[in-house]
Amino acid sequence: MHRPRFTGLALLAPALMATGLLLTACSSQPEQPILQQFFTASRLRDNQTLANFAAVSLDPTTQGSVMSFSITNVTPEQSQPLLLKDLSAKLAAAKAADDAFTKKKLAYQNDHMEAIERVLKAEAGNGKVEKRDEQVKTDWDQWRKETEDSTKKVSDAQQALTDASGVAQLSINGARPNPIDINQFNGQVLSKDVTVSANLTKPNGGGTAKTNIVVTMKKATFTGADGKPIEGRWVITNVKVG
Repeated sequence: MHRPRFTGLALLAPALMATGLLLTACSSQPEQPILQQFFTASRLRDNQTLANFAAVSLDPTTQGSVMSFSITNVTPEQSQPLLLKDLSAKLAAAKAADDAFTKKKLAYQNDHMEAIERVLKAEAGNGKVEKRDEQVKTDWDQWRKETEDSTKKVSDAQQALTDASGVAQLSINGARPNPIDINQFNGQVLSKDVTVSANLTKPNGGGTAKTNIVVTMKKATFTGADGKPIEGRWVITNVKVG
């Protein structure tokens, strides 16, 4: 029976093909899929899709549309503490203090209602407070100042928690079918900047040009009560064109 003879090149071909596939797979950078999805959804103005993994968009009507791109640089990951549990505790404490203060203020108000009403009427009129109400006027001014201070402490604590939790909420719960209460955890937020060289089609017939775009990505991570990591996904938080 005739046996076909294989040349060295024929025998080497499968190995070369496998090596080529491996090199192709290795050359695909992990940031590529999310960037592709981001640029496509932005170009189509698909805000519903963008909301799942991005806090920003690339507006095709003002910034342009990316038709193709290549990644040219990825910065090392930076880490910052993400103390949502601590911030949540501070907010709870501020609210508790405000509630206690409000009860004291209400008690004073109930005990001096008539005098306070005379003071308010005087302030709305000629501003002259009766002598018998001068102390109440002084006290009420102090109560009003402390009310502003207490309200501001609650507002600042709430804003601090809201600012810190935004990225974590998107990163941890954006694709989670059963969202978790991220305010129960302390952890960290990782960030990196990805620079791409993009074929950017400018709006209003401005043509297409090679443009550098820097995309900031962030990811939150926590440690659960059981000691196991709670890993978020990378989300896009900022885009700088040019």
